[in-house]
Amino acid sequence: MSLDCRCLILAAGKGTRLLPLTKRVPKPLFPLLNTPALDRLIRKLRKEGLYEITINCHHLAGEIERWKVNSSLGAKVSLLRERILLDTGGAVKNLINHLGYDTPLIVHNADIVSNLPVKKLYALFRQQDIDTLAMFCLHDRPPFNKVKLKGENIISFNGDGDDLLAYTGIAIFSPRCFIDAPSGPFPLIPYVQQLIHEGGKIRGCRAEDLVNEGKNEWIWHDYGSPEGYLCANFSLLARNGKSRFMEKHSAIGPEVTTGKNVIIGKDAVVSGSLKMENVVIWPETVLHMNGEVKNAIFSPFGHIISC
Repeated sequence: MSLDCRCLILAAGKGTRLLPLTKRVPKPLFPLLNTPALDRLIRKLRKEGLYEITINCHHLAGEIERWKVNSSLGAKVSLLRERILLDTGGAVKNLINHLGYDTPLIVHNADIVSNLPVKKLYALFRQQDIDTLAMFCLHDRPPFNKVKLKGENIISFNGDGDDLLAYTGIAIFSPRCFIDAPSGPFPLIPYVQQLIHEGGKIRGCRAEDLVNEGKNEWIWHDYGSPEGYLCANFSLLARNGKSRFMEKHSAIGPEVTTGKNVIIGKDAVVSGSLKMENVVIWPETVLHMNGEVKNAIFSPFGHIISC
């Protein structure tokens, strides 16, 4: 069933925590278990009934445009290229200006991997009274818990004390929320906080509750850092019942030993006297190394070894 809702995937950022890899590949196209992250996310959203999907882009926008041409999933989405980086709030305002103010909008950070049933988030938002401007999906994620609730209403995104939650990077908005938003770049959360100060009704819901209705365990990863990227890959690997994964047409030498959590992409070649654990090797990477390596990402144009 198609949801009467649009979706914006926020994909314009520079991904500085993942340098040097993001000098050549935008973060939303990083491979997750050897599939571009955007493909994985769009496939999930479409299964949930979201068909009107837009991706904003700025950093390495040409790479995302090429992905759109070459991916079967890319042909079914729209791109909105930002001449200047509009930040998260400016990106939402820009999209609504293009598409109009008549339909709710789900905003989803591109660098989030989760099993959130967005159709349940949409249904819950539709149950709210007409004064509700937005609903933010929250979860318990120390040390990032900053959101304070009073009942179902968010009263602060920078709270202190007990019973705080963290923003998942997934929310749904009434377009009315942005009627008076400024033009140009601005961050989303401070803008929404100002709406709260002015009496706007911003709701919060717990992701764990939406997922647990189906008796599933809440799964969430932010792959915007090296540690998060590795964790997201290894979580997907485990959910496939595997401890290592090697694509066809890749090759490893006779003295290469793979421990747990090793992912080797298509057409990668690994040689040397090498022992690997907790390693992701991108497609078409040629790696010759001796010794032992852990917690690392290797690509054809650079690598990151995480602490």
